[in-house]
Amino acid sequence: MADWTSEEKKEAFVDQLLKWWDRNKRDFPWRHTKNPYDVLIAEMLLRKTTAQQVEKIYNDFLNRYPNSKALAEADENELKKMLRPLGMEHARAKLLKRFGAVVEEEYGGVIPSDYAVLLKLPGVGMYATNSVLSLVYSKDVPMVDTNFIRIVERVFGFKSRKARARCDKELWEFAQKLVPKGASREFNLAVLDLAAAVCTARTPQCSKCPLTAVCAYFKNVKDAHS
Repeated sequence: MADWTSEEKKEAFVDQLLKWWDRNKRDFPWRHTKNPYDVLIAEMLLRKTTAQQVEKIYNDFLNRYPNSKALAEADENELKKMLRPLGMEHARAKLLKRFGAVVEEEYGGVIPSDYAVLLKLPGVGMYATNSVLSLVYSKDVPMVDTNFIRIVERVFGFKSRKARARCDKELWEFAQKLVPKGASREFNLAVLDLAAAVCTARTPQCSKCPLTAVCAYFKNVKDAHS
């Protein structure tokens, strides 16, 4: 098997992943928008819940709170009621109202497109920032979350030395090198979909995976049973 840092392996990884995604992509309403507000709302709702749960309320949420002004002025009890199916509605409601207020008061209701400025918004970390840059502005950046980390660790044998892998600068730099030029949206969504359907946290479905030819985890499992 090729060394985990080799260009050959990285190219094979991206190529097989995108071919798989072309046939197996999931469809959610937030994948049909280029509105940065809508994308950030999706990312904030998706935390610590499932895409299926968010899908049930997403369109209603945007109809009720279509912009930062509406969100900033939201009745907190009504907001909590709408968010209840996702759990953590008290914390979510407060954060979303604060997010709306900051966007409205400091940026005139316009979501900034600058990385450093996006990071300053309440509830917006590196993952959500890169989601906007990739999905809205087509920037060649990775969306590194637990799903991305799991696939990189398994396929490339990359082990972070940090207590929180998502804060590992080396991991982010490696992830950046994987992003194919001009196709970050497809690549990032493909990683999410593979992690959800095949390379799951528990009992990964290796028999259905398009990456077995380059996957260190699969090679180790195969060697252990040979």
